[in-house]
Amino acid sequence: MSTAKDFCAQLSEKIHGFFSDQQQGLDIPPAQLYRLEGFIEAGLLAGFVLESEVKQMFIDGAEQSLSTEIADFYRRDYRLILHMHMNEAPVYPSSNTS
Repeated sequence: MSTAKDFCAQLSEKIHGFFSDQQQGLDIPPAQLYRLEGFIEAGLLAGFVLESEVKQMFIDGAEQSLSTEIADFYRRDYRLILHMHMNEAPVYPSSNTS
């Protein structure tokens, strides 16, 4: 396998994991998000992947793991930025009212 194909396979796996983790409601630490975005940037700079390919990976990952609406969000966004689409944690009022 070529280096570019190896990179694309790893990138696809990482992006799928990113969206799958959100689907499962898992916490995604900022450092993990930034590493993934850095990995994408390195691949773009090295010429291993095209911007259009990355964008399609975002769309496919969102559609498979989250929803068509979120995939449409990535279709409309001109930037290559991963967004967090997790449900907000419920907030309950404090029992301590003073």
